[in-house]
Amino acid sequence: MPGSVVVKVATISLNGQSTAILTDTQGKTLYYFTPDTPTQSACTGGCASTWPPLLFQGSGSPQSASPLPGKLSVVHDAHGQQVAYNGHLLYRYAGDTAPGQAHGNGIGGRWFVATPSLSVLATPTPGGSQYKY
Repeated sequence: MPGSVVVKVATISLNGQSTAILTDTQGKTLYYFTPDTPTQSACTGGCASTWPPLLFQGSGSPQSASPLPGKLSVVHDAHGQQVAYNGHLLYRYAGDTAPGQAHGNGIGGRWFVATPSLSVLATPTPGGSQYKY
């Protein structure tokens, strides 16, 4: 399997329910930002300090430690080689200090925990909502 493992799956309690989520290799929760597009991050500057992007340092394609129903990819953007899942760029949250935390979920109504079942992000359509969770 060419590439490096950058994503794992863990189960945490989220909104009172046991939920499978995507994490980085250290077990930190991964998030997506609804204003992003499949090819461009809307989180830059100070935003990227609070929400560090998950970057791919390896060669080949990013991999998961366990099978995922969706697709991991790399998007070349202002951050470098940022990992995406089903077209959603992935980030960590600086407020999560230990594995299993999801303090960033729902912040501003635009940051959400990435799950294995995260729908494919479609190309934005004028006046329509393309985000599904």
